[in-house]
Amino acid sequence: MYDLHCHLLPGIDDGPVTMEDTKAMLDIAVNEGIKVIAATHHFMDEKTSIEEYETLWNDRYQKVMAALDEQQSKVKIVKGAEVAISPFLIGMEGIDRLCINGSRYLLIELPMIDIPLYIEDVIYGLRIKGFVPIIAHPERNRRIMENPNLLLPYIDMGALGQVNTGSITGMFGKEMRWCARVLLDHNMAHLISTDAHSPVKRAPVIKRSVEILQKWAGRELADDIINERPRAILDNVMLQMDDPKPYKRRIISFP
Repeated sequence: MYDLHCHLLPGIDDGPVTMEDTKAMLDIAVNEGIKVIAATHHFMDEKTSIEEYETLWNDRYQKVMAALDEQQSKVKIVKGAEVAISPFLIGMEGIDRLCINGSRYLLIELPMIDIPLYIEDVIYGLRIKGFVPIIAHPERNRRIMENPNLLLPYIDMGALGQVNTGSITGMFGKEMRWCARVLLDHNMAHLISTDAHSPVKRAPVIKRSVEILQKWAGRELADDIINERPRAILDNVMLQMDDPKPYKRRIISFP
């Protein structure tokens, strides 16, 4: 399995603080069956430059690789970033260096409370430049929780959606779990990732969410979500997704 959204490297953002925390997260990832992790740390253009982020990421990566034992080395770590959406993204030079594993896929994060007025301009601008935005955990956005169909036009424009494993298991509450289910059921979410930050409260666990996903979507589609699509992203293959479907309010049962 693959985890394309994880705050793994120590001392970069609100993820792990120490090398021991990172190593403990890798131990968990191995036991969960995760083979590849994209270390996607927060990037905000008003706080740092791409060069500064890249230098810090590379420094932490080299130190982590030097400290791993044989068990932890079973997980491959690739570069990425969780990029806070900004109207300036489409004009930034070198944004390809923030993409997952040097691909065309860029993980972007919305604010928790609202949807910026400039989101369509950003998605359109990125698509024109050949990038595919992956919207991180849209089920955590308050407005999308209230109306999942708000995400639909951005998926129509060619963006992808990524749901957190903790949202699927109910770690963050019933509302978020309901929204995650709706987005997955209506082709508005295409990937799941741990968005792990530590070896304790937000660990890189995925097995339980996969079991639930298999019940929600069936084994074939679940395998596509957790294996085939992430592999294509890492290989920079252009994904062709089914059209998103508008949500019509109904009762959803949770296995």
